[in-house]
Amino acid sequence: MRKTVLVIFSCFLSLLFVPKTYGQGQDKLLGLLKEELAQQMKELKGEEFPPYHMNYRVIDVTSSVVSASFGALMNSQQYRSRTLVPQIRLGDEKLDNFRFNQMGSAMSRFQGPSVARLPLDEENNEDAVRQAIWDEVNNRYKFAVDMYQKTKAESSVNVEEEDKAPYFSEAKVEKYYEAPLPAEKMTIDMDQWAARMKEISAVFKNQPGIMKGDAIMIYTVERRYFVNNEGTEVVQNLPYARIMVFGETKADDGMELPLNLSYFAYDPADLPANDKIIADAKEMVKTLEALRVAPVVDPYTGPALLSGPASGVFFHEIFGHRIEGQRMKSENDGQTFKKMIGQFVLPEGMHVYDDPTLRQYAGEDLNGFYKYDDQGVKAERVDVVVNGKLNDFLMTRTPIDGHPRTNGHARASDGFDPVSRQSNLVIETSNPKTPEELRQLLIEEVKKQGKEYGYFFKEVTSGFTFTGKGGTNSFNVTPLEVYKVFADGRPDQLVRGVDLIGTPLSMFSNIIYAGNDARVFTGMCGAESGSIPVTAISPTILVNKVETQRKAKSQDILPILPAPGTK
Repeated sequence: MRKTVLVIFSCFLSLLFVPKTYGQGQDKLLGLLKEELAQQMKELKGEEFPPYHMNYRVIDVTSSVVSASFGALMNSQQYRSRTLVPQIRLGDEKLDNFRFNQMGSAMSRFQGPSVARLPLDEENNEDAVRQAIWDEVNNRYKFAVDMYQKTKAESSVNVEEEDKAPYFSEAKVEKYYEAPLPAEKMTIDMDQWAARMKEISAVFKNQPGIMKGDAIMIYTVERRYFVNNEGTEVVQNLPYARIMVFGETKADDGMELPLNLSYFAYDPADLPANDKIIADAKEMVKTLEALRVAPVVDPYTGPALLSGPASGVFFHEIFGHRIEGQRMKSENDGQTFKKMIGQFVLPEGMHVYDDPTLRQYAGEDLNGFYKYDDQGVKAERVDVVVNGKLNDFLMTRTPIDGHPRTNGHARASDGFDPVSRQSNLVIETSNPKTPEELRQLLIEEVKKQGKEYGYFFKEVTSGFTFTGKGGTNSFNVTPLEVYKVFADGRPDQLVRGVDLIGTPLSMFSNIIYAGNDARVFTGMCGAESGSIPVTAISPTILVNKVETQRKAKSQDILPILPAPGTK
């Protein structure tokens, strides 16, 4: 199951190429990583199962978090962590220890994969850094041996795999180095941002029925290191800032009704001013009040409009996860599109591409930006769908038949090994319709199908999808703000309790038109390689048939006591 969540669904980010000779020799950690990798690779070559490939990936994170609720400061902290994940591949490219398990360590139910916590001051603690690396490499090598032996045993008794591509591909040796950001770019003025978050969250004070009213600012600077035994050395900075606003109410029948706002920029100075955010929060309060008394809808099939943010999540979930190539290597994957290259999968005139090198779209900073992926490979734009026809997949160094090379889409968070993941997914059309034309086309489709109304999905928060063969290949997207659009011209009606569901191929075949009003949806996507920043950019789309079901609701009764300040 993959899940995308708004606050959880990327930096003044100025990625300048710094020549290898500038600053790199003074980077103590980079030197330690290279030395340890070379030494451990040499020592392990003498073992019964020597590695044919090794790499180290380090994420050095400095983060500042400020949160407020109903006008009161709740949290203000700055922290830093540095983690290392070694990857050890045994056997050879044709059969290695990653055949049946994409992760290079045992997975704890509560803590996830193992990870090395590195000291933050390598200048005075060089031995401690080397000790932490040594310990984690030992742990992962033992796991690699165990998995390789199991892989050989299972391969000898299993039927031959349909996919004949090897398990690891060649990649260009890369040398890229960025100097550390200056100290003033590493943190924020905590007091200033605390005042801003308190002011924003105070909008929710003294509002009857509002159960949650939070504002959070997060500024993170990631410094990522990657080295491998082939000679690749990549060091890059990824700073980003986010403001998130959460409001929630509860209907009389117990249904919880949340709404979210999200703002993203590379540099905190480029985030919107409080006047803008406060105005948006006040509109949110009005919508929450309307949602609380809005009617609950019954299950429905029929035409619908999906706004840019809604269709962005829609495409991310039901399309994007199915064009992540590495997943198709597994016989357990549904492989929805694996054999459909060159075939129509979307209406003629629609285009889909995924571009991690895209820093902005229509003036907005994008969450999925990076220059090199987590295998040290230079990021590339991938034209996934061209004029409605499937053209390519998002690839890592794990090839599949017909796709022998990586295109820089290996991604992972702390502790996990990278797999194919989306970055900035962009949906465009050669024949865009205006919002007015799309609305009229929706009404015409409603009448054509003999329906009383269609739906307009304005805002969504999350979604999940199943892509394996072990269950139904389905998706579920959670809308927050949904309207009935009546065929007879009555005003649109806000409703609640809607979940958008379906299966991918049938849903794609129901897309009719797309608009000229592309919007950016920013979030974090959780899958087998952890939670990573992503962006989906899509216009409004018209679908001639969607399926909805009733949203599950809480059985808790409403609070007995009135909220403070609302008597």
